[in-house]
Amino acid sequence: MASPTPAQFRAVHGDMGHWQAVDFEVYEHLVENQYVVGPPPRPQPAERPDRTPPPGPRSHD
Repeated sequence: MASPTPAQFRAVHGDMGHWQAVDFEVYEHLVENQYVVGPPPRPQPAERPDRTPPPGPRSHD
C-alpha cells in the first residue's frame, strides 16, 4: 500500500487545528519523505563466505 501524499493526508484529516500529536508526526514524515535528496543507495556486494575450514581436533605428532 502506497503512502498518501501530504496533500492527500490533509484532505482526509481536515483542518490542522483539530489534529492530534500523532497526526502531526505522520504528516511530518510524509513531507520529509517527499523531499528525499540524493541518489538511491548502491547495492552492497554479497559477502563471500569464509573459505577456511573450521578448526578441528589437533593431531598429536
